[in-house]
Amino acid sequence: MMKEKTFWADTEFFGLLGFPVRKSLSPAMHNANFRALGMNAVYTPYEVTEETVGNVIPALETLRFKGLNVTMPLKQKIIDYLDELDDTASLCNAVNTVYWKDGRLCGSNTDGVGFVRGLKEQGQYDPAGKSCLIFGAGGAARGVAFALAAAGVGSISLWKRNSGDEKLKKLATGLNAYRSGVCKVQSSDTDDIPGLINSSELIINATPLGMAPNTDATPFDTNLLGTGHMVCDLVYVPHDTLLLRQAEKRGARILYGYWMTIWQGVEAYRKWTGREPDVEVMTKTILEHLAKKE
Repeated sequence: MMKEKTFWADTEFFGLLGFPVRKSLSPAMHNANFRALGMNAVYTPYEVTEETVGNVIPALETLRFKGLNVTMPLKQKIIDYLDELDDTASLCNAVNTVYWKDGRLCGSNTDGVGFVRGLKEQGQYDPAGKSCLIFGAGGAARGVAFALAAAGVGSISLWKRNSGDEKLKKLATGLNAYRSGVCKVQSSDTDDIPGLINSSELIINATPLGMAPNTDATPFDTNLLGTGHMVCDLVYVPHDTLLLRQAEKRGARILYGYWMTIWQGVEAYRKWTGREPDVEVMTKTILEHLAKKE
């Protein structure tokens, strides 16, 4: 009997937009999930900038894409091209997941819920009532900050290198509008870092510092860390960033960035399809690929 052919016209397309994206493990993770579920689908990365994204979106609609992930530097820029945002994306004004619903292009943010789930389940750490310090104010930082506020974190301090960037002020203002007084400090002064770290329990790097190929960078002096800290890095290539290695040597608890990648991917798949993914396969794929990079 002749084997039934699979035609490209029947294939469902998904993808990742951002720059750079060549080192992303999302394609491996999602394609492994598609295979495990027997889906005729493919997930591919596309290097897209803020200048070119406006040309890309209409083409993707024409090609009948079913869903997208969005990474830096497009998590806020992409909003200009969407028809609607869900409550989470509206709240943090950042999108990492795009899907089509009833002919409308919709945006969501699964970063924050993915981070908090990884923090609680794999990190065995409940952020409720804790003092938190976030380095960065981009799309990932926004998603994580609002999710932590919703999870009952005691306070959030923000630090960003560029004092002239309005992102820091906007994030602080948005957080305090969501939960009055939750954002205690916003700073771009390096002299403030020791005091901020000393007064914080949960510390998160939401900047690209430490990402391959620039693996010798950390967002602050890690000698400031100690046993009372939980340190999380959203960078996951490499997974054992210099920040996390040095934090662990100082006695701090750590959480690898790939857990947010896995759990946000789980939530993204649900948005795209309305179905449940194979979480075990997604996790196994990420860990196997990270092991090959060591």
